[in-house]
Amino acid sequence: MPETTGTSSDSTGADLVDLAAEAYVYGYPLVCDLSMVGTSLRDGFGALAAAPFNRFAHSERLADHRTEFVSVNNDTVYSIAQLDLSGGPLRLHVPDSGGAYYVLQFVDAWTNNFAYVGRRATGTAEGEWLIVPPGWAGSAPDGVRGVIDAPTSVVTVAGRYACDGPGDLPRVRALQERLTLAP
Repeated sequence: MPETTGTSSDSTGADLVDLAAEAYVYGYPLVCDLSMVGTSLRDGFGALAAAPFNRFAHSERLADHRTEFVSVNNDTVYSIAQLDLSGGPLRLHVPDSGGAYYVLQFVDAWTNNFAYVGRRATGTAEGEWLIVPPGWAGSAPDGVRGVIDAPTSVVTVAGRYACDGPGDLPRVRALQERLTLAP
């Protein structure tokens, strides 16, 4: 019988247990993330409604103790987009936040953070970024402030906006509505 990759016919049960443990530790982040992506697309997540790939879902209220979310803040309003870059790059438009704090966190399918757009990383001025899939070799169109190289074709963008209470929600909602993704 031919030998299979990674094991031999004289592998011990302990070797197989070790190999299984390694495979679990290696694969768990990917399985967990893609499961959460599917949930987000199908059912939404916490206060965020479901949205298809390449479109933002926005919360419309501040979180409270009843909000189900990974790590919720009561002075933050959230936006989430699940990206599918298998069809090519996406163009991200971010409005001028007028100096207010916001951040867009880019997370690959292995749950690694790989880029940020926001007040601390890129400033608060209006701008466009090109989000490109692995191996993309094109050139960015004019007017793009930067290229974000995604290490995986599936990406989660987690947006957070500082919000100074319920009276500040209209300002934040206006920013969310002007946050767009396009091919």
